[in-house]
Amino acid sequence: MNADTVITVADITAPAYRALRLPPGTVVDYRGSVTTAHGTWTVQPCACNGCLAGVLLERPATRYQLHSADGDARGPRHVRHTSVVPVMSDEERDYAGGSVSTRVTAIHLRRVLRAAFPGVKFSVRCGRRDAKGMTPHEITVTWTGGPTRTAVATVTAPLLATFGTAEERRARPISVTTGSRTHNGTPSVYAIHLRRS
Repeated sequence: MNADTVITVADITAPAYRALRLPPGTVVDYRGSVTTAHGTWTVQPCACNGCLAGVLLERPATRYQLHSADGDARGPRHVRHTSVVPVMSDEERDYAGGSVSTRVTAIHLRRVLRAAFPGVKFSVRCGRRDAKGMTPHEITVTWTGGPTRTAVATVTAPLLATFGTAEERRARPISVTTGSRTHNGTPSVYAIHLRRS
């Protein structure tokens, strides 16, 4: 949107502004006036006579029809866009949460190190509160021979910060799949200790 663009009340109430934003089949939580229908549905464009006539006149569709998970159209019709809230998937929720646990970050780091230095055996451990003062948000990487500490540090550094400008000194987001779940976000790691023997 341009800096000199002004949105007026008339623009907000225009059909084009209220046009359907959710793709057909999106899972939503219905919170409208039909209280007995509150809950989870999927959305489709409304197929009532008024909405169909509007489509024939080339007006943007502005109302939804709610379908059950199996596709049955037994839910309310002519539902306003303000009455439904999209339900986030696990993957979207992970992105929204914005952080990946230290344990999952360690799994990611182990995979990256194996790919970067084939044949070298790395031990990647999450920190625990102990006599050495380590916290749960620290990772220790141990290996014998092979790459130097500097070479390994080039792989581990992005998990701590991108080291760009002052505004960019934050960890690079990662995506890690463990089991059947994908975790997305910024690693929650405060320190990575490198120990080569």
